[in-house]
Formats: sequence, structure tokens, C-alpha cells
Amino acid sequence: MIKGLYSAYNGMDAAWKYQDVLSNNIANANTAGFKRETATQGSFPDALLSQQTPVPAPIAARIQAVVGTIGTGSFITDFTTDFTTGAPQNTGNELDFALNNGFFQVQAPDGTVYSTRDGRFNRDANSDLVTSQGYYVLDSAGQHINLPATPVAVAGDGSITDNKGQPVDQMAILDFTPSQMTRAGEAFFTTSAPGQPVNGGLRQGYIENSNTDLVEEMTTLLTVERAYQANQSIFAKLDGTLDIAAGQLGRFGA
Repeated sequence: MIKGLYSAYNGMDAAWKYQDVLSNNIANANTAGFKRETATQGSFPDALLSQQTPVPAPIAARIQAVVGTIGTGSFITDFTTDFTTGAPQNTGNELDFALNNGFFQVQAPDGTVYSTRDGRFNRDANSDLVTSQGYYVLDSAGQHINLPATPVAVAGDGSITDNKGQPVDQMAILDFTPSQMTRAGEAFFTTSAPGQPVNGGLRQGYIENSNTDLVEEMTTLLTVERAYQANQSIFAKLDGTLDIAAGQLGRFGA
């Protein structure tokens, strides 16, 4: 019965954590460049059930016979990011960009450099290229990109030219392995190693939508909520049974 309590509790804990992940995915379904998270569930090692069988002999003896196993519940072993590409959306905006591969490099006011696929950029008051959060977009040399006041064209490799075809700068587009990336916000990641330059694949006038599938996320959320409620019901019943058993044992000992 105690094992049953552990199983029910572990199931509730796993479902609670999974609900948080799914809720965050749903909340960011309209966030450009967002990458959904998935939860990996595992099982605790099975606990052996054994029974004591009397052995007919002059000397009392007992042997243990394994009669089966009982699982001790599931738990969240890891959260992983799904880096599949979201659907491109044509906006027609001069400073909107989508990538086939790799990540833009942007710098926060405190100097931290992030990788992102959210390509909704603008000019700031100094005509520097910035994200919608005000982070500076970096060029291939790690510097801020200053744009002319006139419209610019951006090629697939991130090279920027003015309206006369003169080169202005080149955006840094780097790729990383998933193990090198740590989530640091809605659509931002920090990296633990230098990235590899990506040549080609940038599209001007597009943004990449979130890769969250609302129908899938909502369906999974309902399933997880039912699992939580089922484990909660089991936990309550086992807890009540233990209370009754404890009361009965108390009377026997009186």
C-alpha cells in the first residue's frame, strides 16, 4: 500500500510538471521563433514483491519466492527543446527575417549574447538594427549593425546592401548542436561553445512562426490533466485506507 502511495504521488508530480511545459508551449503559440519543449518520462526501478512460504520441516524455515514486480510510478527525467522549424509567414516588412538553419546573434544591454530565430527587427534611434526587445543584432565580427536611413536588401547569407547596391554589413548566422544550447527566455538561448557559420537560407520579409501545434498541445494537456486526477483519486483512497488500518491496529494493541 505504501508503494501505491509512492506510485500515485510520482504520477501526480510528473503530470504537474508536464502541465507547466504544455501551458508554456500554448502561451507561446504566437511567439515568433519559439521552440516548444517536450517532457521525457521514465519509470523508477521496479520493486520486487515477494511472499514468505512456510517449508514443512521439523525446523521452522521460510523461503522467499518472487511473485512479480510493481512499478513505483513515473517521473520527468528531462525537458528537451524541439528545434524543428516553424512555418514561415510572409510579412513583407523590410526588417523581418526568417532562417532555414542557424540562429541570429543578438546582444542584450548587459552585454549577454543570445541566439534566437525571432527575426522581427527594427531600427532604433541611432539606426542600429535591434530586436523587438531592443537587443542589438550582431554582425559577423560581433559588432552592432548600423543601417542607412534608406531601405536595405539582405541576401540569403545575411549580407546587407543599401538601395544603391553598396555593401553595408553582414549579419552573423551561426548554428549549434542542441546540447550546446540552453533556453534563456521565450525565443532566446545561451550557448556553451562557438557556433558554425551558416551560409544561405535567410529570407527577407518573412518571420518564422512558433513550432507549437495547438491541437496537439491541447489534446496532450487534457490527457495529462486526466492522469493527474486519476492519481489524485488513488492517493486519497489509499490514504483513507491507511487511516482505517492504523485505527484498527491501535485497537488490537489496546
